[in-house]
Amino acid sequence: MKHFKLLTLLFFFSFTLLNAQKVALHSAGNVRFFTGINALVSAYSASVSGDTIYLPGGSFNAVSSIDKPVVIFGTGHYPDSTQVTGKTYFNGSVVLKNNADNCYFEGIEFTGTVSFAYNESVNGVIFKQCKFNNLVSVEGDLANPSQNISFIGNVFLRYLSLPNGMNVLIANNIIKEGVDASYGNLIQNNILLSRLPNGSYENFRGSNNLLSNNVFLLHGSYGMTNGSGNRYYNNLLAFSNPAYGTNATTENNYTGIAASAVFVNQSDNLFSYESDYHLATSSVYIGTDGTQVGIYGGVFPYKNGAVPSNPHISSAQLAPQTNNQGQLNVRIHVKAQSN
Repeated sequence: MKHFKLLTLLFFFSFTLLNAQKVALHSAGNVRFFTGINALVSAYSASVSGDTIYLPGGSFNAVSSIDKPVVIFGTGHYPDSTQVTGKTYFNGSVVLKNNADNCYFEGIEFTGTVSFAYNESVNGVIFKQCKFNNLVSVEGDLANPSQNISFIGNVFLRYLSLPNGMNVLIANNIIKEGVDASYGNLIQNNILLSRLPNGSYENFRGSNNLLSNNVFLLHGSYGMTNGSGNRYYNNLLAFSNPAYGTNATTENNYTGIAASAVFVNQSDNLFSYESDYHLATSSVYIGTDGTQVGIYGGVFPYKNGAVPSNPHISSAQLAPQTNNQGQLNVRIHVKAQSN
């Protein structure tokens, strides 16, 4: 089965280079292809629980309401890693509904909002190596929480709001505006670049969370947290007198670090593909697990280029025309991925 699946994927990657906007649905050992701007919507409509959808580079109208467990792979969002395939865009907003437990998304750039339906329990969802251009929110008031959600290795250009999230893992992400309304979650090895919107001077709001090995880059002497009962271990803070909220536990945090001295190459509070988010002195700032703080430490080290874990086209050469025998010379290099 693994051999069949690999051959299927290699065929799909080759096929999509020659035929743009082809979406592949892998279901029960069979593959179906869908075309056009609504190809993703059509593939989702034809899928059953547990199916996998593979997206090439391009912009696809999003499935506005996801209400069954599916796995969706894109090609990634970093320009230097998608030169052959192009980036994969979800065009429009997405809402995850009650029956979307265990959905998995990887290598996708979301242009609209991504939300979990209000007080609908959607559990086990994973977003990995995606980019969110708009707000991401788990809506509700914990009356019927969504649990065991994971955000790993993503880029958030807005903020992440979790009023109905429980046991959420936020690991190794780059977050521009911070995390809001988080209660009892695990926040580790992230970079929080700036402050939350609406006039706030915090880049984290919430209570009873565990925050370890993160980098908080909010400039100036402003407070860091609005909340109570949080635990802060081995975080790097680019300001001298952070406000940890009330009843906080703090241990081994690195405070008063000049923001300009934290990373190899990063000069403001905006995310940029040109920045280098490796620590300038990684051996100095050590996390709770003995690895460096920030996105390149911890259990899920950030993957340069955020290349998805499925086989990835690294280069391709297509002849401009067929030869005398009607054959088209195509040379494609596909790399297997370890994570």
